[in-house]
Amino acid sequence: MLTMQELSQGRTLAEEQGMTEEIGSAVARLAAEEMTAGRLDTARSLLEGLAVTNPRDPAAWAMLAQVERRQGRSWTAYLCAETAARLAPEDEQVRLVRAEVLLAIPEQGPAARAELSGLAGLKGPIGERARGLLAALGPP
Repeated sequence: MLTMQELSQGRTLAEEQGMTEEIGSAVARLAAEEMTAGRLDTARSLLEGLAVTNPRDPAAWAMLAQVERRQGRSWTAYLCAETAARLAPEDEQVRLVRAEVLLAIPEQGPAARAELSGLAGLKGPIGERARGLLAALGPP
């Protein structure tokens, strides 16, 4: 059993249970497949489990933000995206997910546009997606 003292020292439930990075990655891949198939409730359950067992994993929080956004829970998505961004502020995928979440909250539009502008110069799919979203938004 994980004690409050262990939690305060940064120990996670994943560590307590002996959950390896490989297991966490496998669960994340399964959740991604569920998202792709449109089974968002199943993906959400898997990702909530990942976030609870290892709250320091930005990928779990970012993926959970995507699920929450797709299910119309903008503020829950926002909290998950902000958590991911605090854990990995330089991670380009996390930044893109955060920007997409911010787009769903009207008062966060300028912040979303700023984040997308920062990503638009990147090569590869993240930069392409950022440029596409900026083009769709049109001029400020």
